[in-house]
Amino acid sequence: MRGNITRRGKSSWRLKFDLGTDPATGKRQTQFVTVRGTKKEAEAELSRRLNQVEEGSYVEKTAATVAEYCQHWLKTIAPSKASAKTLERYREIVDQHIVPTLGATALQKLDGPKIDTFYATLRTAGRRDGKGGLSPQTVLHIHRLLSQILASAVKAKKLRSSPMEAVQTTPKVRKEEIQVLDDKELAGLLKHLKGRSIYMPVLMAAATGMRRGEVLALRWKDIDLNRATLQVVQVVEETKAGIAIKEPKTDRSRRTIALPAKLVAELRRHRKELAEHRLKLGMGKDEQDLVFPTWDGRIRTPRPFSKEFAREAENAGVPHVTFHGLRHMHITHLLRSGVPVHVVSARAGHANPSVTLNIYAHLLPGQQEGAAAVVDAALTAALQE
Repeated sequence: MRGNITRRGKSSWRLKFDLGTDPATGKRQTQFVTVRGTKKEAEAELSRRLNQVEEGSYVEKTAATVAEYCQHWLKTIAPSKASAKTLERYREIVDQHIVPTLGATALQKLDGPKIDTFYATLRTAGRRDGKGGLSPQTVLHIHRLLSQILASAVKAKKLRSSPMEAVQTTPKVRKEEIQVLDDKELAGLLKHLKGRSIYMPVLMAAATGMRRGEVLALRWKDIDLNRATLQVVQVVEETKAGIAIKEPKTDRSRRTIALPAKLVAELRRHRKELAEHRLKLGMGKDEQDLVFPTWDGRIRTPRPFSKEFAREAENAGVPHVTFHGLRHMHITHLLRSGVPVHVVSARAGHANPSVTLNIYAHLLPGQQEGAAAVVDAALTAALQE
């Protein structure tokens, strides 16, 4: 790396130094910077910058704003990592919260105190309707997205380091207690739903722990009733653009689930009733092969489906549970019954067993007492020898 210094005025100097070859064009890149001070100070500054170039940590000065980099990230980086639904939510957070407050700030001048002030504003006056602050969970979502964007800026060499390192008010959220049905409540809910179109998807979720989008996208060709297994290979996603079918988010989400015998029997009955229904309406063969279609054969829309479940749950006397709560119930029941956590994690489609434990460990009372009992038995045997 080479560079030189040229006097510009009585106490100002122009630094000229080589940034290496542009990988896109193959041409040499030269940087010019003006600094003030003595020649010795200018030489020290040149040396510092040359060292940064050599180490790969040099960041060229830019006037780009937070808003400009956010839009760049949304357009070129995020689509390769996020689903359409997640990308839609990212855009809402950027447009409704980040840009209005931080957008005009130069990216390289964004610092910890500015972000701390931003979070304070969100907590006290962040609602768009002017009725106070945002919930801790929403502020945490904004924090996580802003962290992603700034980490991307570091990788793109727009920032030397993320200003998140200097934030002193990182949002924290207390874990909300997961509401799950007990056996009696589940029995009451299923009895209430029996004969309704929502009965079978609810039974499927309760018996397998599948997510809403996985249940609604399920096809008969994904189920092997003879082997009592099903394959999770696609999910339904609802965005402002409409309904779309996509692959599961991760490799672990794409999985095989063993089915209980009672569910297999109910699926056989359900399949027969579907065929009779289509024949009665003269609908012919179902090209989509859906297990839980609407009455006229279309794929169910996730949000209206959840609202329908909420109404029926309230009518059944269990208004505290959501459709996703059936998944929580299934996983909790397995863990409390002693099924190994790695088996439960695989069945649930979690990224790894630690995710399962992080979410559900607090729902397993008595584990500490059980551990103490094991140690006590060992100590008793040892002390008797």
